[in-house]
Amino acid sequence: MPASIHAQRERQIQPPDESAYGSKFFDQLRSIFGIFRDADLRRAFQAAKPIQCSELVVSKGEWRTVAFYNEDRSLGEWCRNSLEEVKADLSVYTFKGPCRGDQGTIQVTTEFPVGASIEAYNGGKIGLDQVDVNVNVPVSAVFDLSTQAYSFELPYLFLVGRRSSGNVYSLVAPNLQDSYATDVTSRWECKAVKSNDVTYRFLICRTATAARKTAVRNQNRDLSFGASAYFILSDGMEAQTSVNLSFGDAGHPADNSQATASPVDSQTRPSATSAETVKLVGGWQIPDVRSKVVAVGKNEFRLRFSSQTWTGKIGSPEVLSDQKMSSPLSAKLQEGADYCAWRPGAANLVDRFLANTPDADVSYSVEAFDKNNQSAASIVFDMKTRAGIGLGTLQCFFPRAESAANIDFDRWVSVVGGHLTLEIRR
Repeated sequence: MPASIHAQRERQIQPPDESAYGSKFFDQLRSIFGIFRDADLRRAFQAAKPIQCSELVVSKGEWRTVAFYNEDRSLGEWCRNSLEEVKADLSVYTFKGPCRGDQGTIQVTTEFPVGASIEAYNGGKIGLDQVDVNVNVPVSAVFDLSTQAYSFELPYLFLVGRRSSGNVYSLVAPNLQDSYATDVTSRWECKAVKSNDVTYRFLICRTATAARKTAVRNQNRDLSFGASAYFILSDGMEAQTSVNLSFGDAGHPADNSQATASPVDSQTRPSATSAETVKLVGGWQIPDVRSKVVAVGKNEFRLRFSSQTWTGKIGSPEVLSDQKMSSPLSAKLQEGADYCAWRPGAANLVDRFLANTPDADVSYSVEAFDKNNQSAASIVFDMKTRAGIGLGTLQCFFPRAESAANIDFDRWVSVVGGHLTLEIRR
């Protein structure tokens, strides 16, 4: 983008939806903030769930920053505490477009206030409705299978300082007439923050400054501690699901009516099969990032195999490490690296793992083995049919761990990535 190009300007400030950010919102935000504040942010991001396209564009599709962290906490962390604080932040991320499937490509438009204008407002010189705001050209948000996140790049950075370690950039223009930096872009990857006690929609977005030129980016890829920042975004709305109740008998065709939507976990799908009984079917959820993997054996659990990466491979041995999957012959593991080995069972039955509801025909069990003189600590997931026929085994090894019982869920996710999903019954 030429250096002479400036952002579009607008002065009309659009406040958050009046129905957003209800009374429970900030309680849930503070809970999330506390969890991530004490967590390894890279692993917490890896453990977060994919966000569906329809969840991003729902209502106005407007998301606002409600919390921030840097990997190096000394570089900054904060959390909104009130609706007034949310309204005072004029940065908005708007997702729009038709969703062609759960992972369709959409557009994201970003708006950021001008620094000098914000200073004038803080000094009481102008009103909030007079603050200058940059409205950037929309960019494409694409679902990345390798990270299971929606990713996009914002080439709208401004040079705001220089240090011995390098230049400092910001999405907020210092002054009205400043131009974009031409050599860097802001890379974003966003996933959903979900748990059994969170009813509002939250995103965790990992961001980093990268060179625009691919060759330079590959040479200067910065993976050092503190190079990534994490934003928590929210549209302030409670996640809702529609409850479809089907009633019918032998003499009449079934009639479908839609009950009032209620704020419940988006994975829960209540249903009814007769006029006499309405049965609410319990949903599935991802364990807390700090929970222990072997603890899932105390609950009903299941393993979900991503059909996008396992189709054509589910019937052969595979090795997973550092969120990558490869055959045993081509796998290149670093010394001491955690990894999982998949060994399929009955060839004529193993494809049921890729069915829409594989858990209906599969029995799951888990067993832990501590480190000894001959082998590393490991966790073994065994899968069989209800009749006891072996379908496959996933054995995960943790060479640097002494006890398998101490392996956190987020550490396991850092091995398997989006290729496998571990869920427990609510």
